[in-house]
Amino acid sequence: MSRIPLGYFMIGGLLLWGLPGAVVAGPRAILYTIAASLPVWWFCLRSGPPPVAPIRQISTATCTVLAGFASLYLIGDALFGRQLLRTNMFLLHGAGVAQEIEGINASMSKGGGIADLLGYIFLLLPFALIDATGRTSRYGRWILWAIAVMFLFYETGSGRGFMLMAVMAVVLGSTSNWKRVLVGACLGLAAFAAASAFRGDSAGGQNALLTGIMWPFINLGLMLNGNCGSAPWYSYILEFLKKFLPAFLFHKTIFSFNMEMTLCLSSTNDSSVDAVSVFTWLGEIFYYTPSLLTAIIAGGLLGALLRVVDRLLVKYQMYSARLFAGLMCVLFPRSRSQDTFTFLIAQIILLLFFLPHLFNLTRTLRRLLITESSTGIASEPRGELS
Repeated sequence: MSRIPLGYFMIGGLLLWGLPGAVVAGPRAILYTIAASLPVWWFCLRSGPPPVAPIRQISTATCTVLAGFASLYLIGDALFGRQLLRTNMFLLHGAGVAQEIEGINASMSKGGGIADLLGYIFLLLPFALIDATGRTSRYGRWILWAIAVMFLFYETGSGRGFMLMAVMAVVLGSTSNWKRVLVGACLGLAAFAAASAFRGDSAGGQNALLTGIMWPFINLGLMLNGNCGSAPWYSYILEFLKKFLPAFLFHKTIFSFNMEMTLCLSSTNDSSVDAVSVFTWLGEIFYYTPSLLTAIIAGGLLGALLRVVDRLLVKYQMYSARLFAGLMCVLFPRSRSQDTFTFLIAQIILLLFFLPHLFNLTRTLRRLLITESSTGIASEPRGELS
């Protein structure tokens, strides 16, 4: 599975959360699903064998520096950034979800700050560290695994889907076979069930996995019959382009689709909700008209971004990270396609700009120290000759 291109995972996600929509939306759901899947498939066929970078060993010193960087980042983010420990279901149970909803209400229609941007960028970092454990010393492996586990626990927050995909990606690793697929799926579902129990979603004997699959389609049917308005297709592209404008540098207003549709269907008079509904990726497609054109545009953008991310992951031989990214591409269409765009753009930034420097932190710091030292020696005043 770790060798399957990301585009095929994306097609699987579009089909999984698109075709059943025909039950509530009619044949149009099938048409739009095919229209979005075909461009992604075309990019998969056009993609030649990606280049592979030579494997470099990672020193124990570099692993130690990475541990220090990760610790400082997580402490800073926990205290002053996203503060995900306040929403962690294993620490706060159902109260974590309430905290997250409160944050969503407060940030409605606002772009994310620098902490949110870094959070998206570093989402694949723990899996990149797991992939790197095969090219370092025994002590280096312990250090990298400790960082990865720490990252994953912090990033979990209240997300059961994240937990499910993370466990499967870690278990399957880079040498996936059907036996490991079965073990990974079982462990992932066990983690999902445990997370549901911690959040209180299994109260009353309800099947959390089944309701999590059914409700997006039920919500989609409610939205289509709820007179929630529409927007032209180019507004969909504008929402995509806004992702390249950091909110901490440029003031921007975003269209929080799931929030807006939830408010449309709710009976509250204020602009807050007790829970945010999801409508599958088809919700956006139906909202932006003409919907067939929007579906084709969505598929084309997804295919182009997936091709770039997939080639970079293979280049750096990050197969656990590639598998997790693929599994997330199956999960994201449960909510909306714009979330997938955000994830893919952030991972391009990670793979192009952050990751090469993170794995060369020791060398970079040594060069900086040598440069500063030599500059200091050259700038010392010389005594006058008598």
